[in-house]
Amino acid sequence: MTNMLKILFAMAISMLLSSSIGIASELSSLSILNDKYPKAIYFRNAENSAANPNISYQKWAKRWSKLDGMVVKALDEEIPGRSIEAQGKFIQYKKDNPSKLMLLHFNGNARDPNFDFDAFKAEDWTYFVGTHSTSPITASDTRFSVVDSNVFRGADDLALVPLKDSGDLDWQNAEQVKIISVGKGNTIHVKRGLFGSKPISHKKGKAYLAPHVSQPPLAPESQQALWRYNFTNIDNDGGMPIRLTKNLLQYLGKGQPLSVFDGVEFDVLADIRGLKHHSRKTPIDYNFDGKASDEDRVFQQQYSVGVMRFLTSLRQELGDNKLILADGNELNQQRAFGILNGIESETWPSHWDPEIDTWSSGMNRHLYWNEHSHLPSFSYIKIGLTPQNKKLKNKPQDNHRRLRVAASLMMDAVAAPAYAPVGLKIDNWPELSLKKRQLGWLGKPIGPYSYMDDQSKKITQHDVSGLLTAATGTQKVSIEGAVVFKGSKGKTTRFILPIELDKPSNVIVSAEIVLNRANTKHPDRANLLTVKTSSTHEQMSWVGPENFISHYGFNSVSAGKQQVIFELEDDTAIKVRSLSVFIGDYVAIRQFEHGAVIANPTNNDNVLNIEKLNKNNGKSIRSGPQKGKGMQSSIVEVPAKDAVFYRHD
Repeated sequence: MTNMLKILFAMAISMLLSSSIGIASELSSLSILNDKYPKAIYFRNAENSAANPNISYQKWAKRWSKLDGMVVKALDEEIPGRSIEAQGKFIQYKKDNPSKLMLLHFNGNARDPNFDFDAFKAEDWTYFVGTHSTSPITASDTRFSVVDSNVFRGADDLALVPLKDSGDLDWQNAEQVKIISVGKGNTIHVKRGLFGSKPISHKKGKAYLAPHVSQPPLAPESQQALWRYNFTNIDNDGGMPIRLTKNLLQYLGKGQPLSVFDGVEFDVLADIRGLKHHSRKTPIDYNFDGKASDEDRVFQQQYSVGVMRFLTSLRQELGDNKLILADGNELNQQRAFGILNGIESETWPSHWDPEIDTWSSGMNRHLYWNEHSHLPSFSYIKIGLTPQNKKLKNKPQDNHRRLRVAASLMMDAVAAPAYAPVGLKIDNWPELSLKKRQLGWLGKPIGPYSYMDDQSKKITQHDVSGLLTAATGTQKVSIEGAVVFKGSKGKTTRFILPIELDKPSNVIVSAEIVLNRANTKHPDRANLLTVKTSSTHEQMSWVGPENFISHYGFNSVSAGKQQVIFELEDDTAIKVRSLSVFIGDYVAIRQFEHGAVIANPTNNDNVLNIEKLNKNNGKSIRSGPQKGKGMQSSIVEVPAKDAVFYRHD
């Protein structure tokens, strides 16, 4: 490097550092990013009243002022009307309360095409494989015949695409239409020229009709289906991901209407989408050629590439002074480590785990994000109604509510209370404001959480990685004092830990596992590792090339000889640096300046001796089972799937 280049490089670094310092000071003013716990924000519950023009700003702001901010829908990509009355109140609230978080909630999967339709091209949406016309179509025709009308549903939105002389599809001149009805004899009745597209004439067999992959409208007042983005469309001008970035900068960018917001959370933004959709048997046409082929699978694998391009470009444009989050509590959701500040977990630990059986998965997921996110690290868990089936949602049991709040404290996450428990308001949960104390009543954490056994001793584990065996299709080698497993080409890497139990027992497996990045096609991508036994729920963690210790808790594992099976999602080589096992009852505990939180994620009631934790001879106030009785002894009973919170006097 020449002297001049060295000088220019040093100047650039200096500018970046000075810029980062200024940016960091902006976000550091947010109360939600301080080091005192518990922390809590509103999750969208403030929206409906904000959208009501009959409720004054003053009345609305006073009602929603108790917590440290909110995440809200403020644009019309999903719910029409949010950018009128509600948006104005959100902006004013942020100006009046600069230390409170204001985070935009934005659908990262699909949108109402009425919202900024012109910002995108026809290929930026995802379509099912369609069918061709069998009759000439004039610009005014609304009824015509097709090869196969079975690919349509009665309310489908369609792209009507001309065929070039070469037979290729001319997407640049695509028209958007809507099916009014599907008739007999492969005929359809449509409404044409939607969203400003221009109807044109087509010769016989020279028009192609493809249904949008979409979801029903979420807003009761809307009849418009939401169209799914196609992140595989990465063309020469940056593609759909860059167009989405430019569209969002019109709202979040400097000097734009939502520039006062602290960032954005992308709802249901998947890392990758499949080739099929639950609504029909027709496959998805990812490469826009009008037919199902192996090329669709090739293009489908670009979906995650497009998502990463979008998030990378948005981060570059917004810089470090805005928070960017996405959903992260399901297996197909975000892996944009180093770009996102963190994740939203909806119905932690998983949307489909109302009983909190996958406690370990939820903990591993958040703790991995804490270590690998873009700084400052910030994640939250929504604690709302839990799904019991496709239509019914119930209020969680009180013990499950407490256990989820305890998890947020273990993981340095923010709680987002999203329902009103019986006898409580949405923002006066005792765990968050113990005996009407303010948020942050526990103070700063004293170290990370740890597991303790039923004898109230910190669990000590012994390395048993030498007992691991390779599953069929996986090779085992020893290297640099560690055990390495590598799956055969095209197979998953799998290995097994044999254990034997005298009786049904709880089991914790602690593992320090890293990837050998020399053997993967995705050097910057974390891999999914699942761990299971034959008789319990599967647990998961992300693994990468850096050190990370994950825990896998299994409740009520059957007696006898058992196998703990580890499986990576691909054939990447994986290095096991250490692996330990604890068999018996356990609880998780974390100490803070002014108290402690004790969580019992097992199916058994547990008794804990906290004499060493209680600084004032057992006198304290407490929330949890038997609250109000105080703690007159050092013995704490923590029922199954429950948690106890206490503060020293």
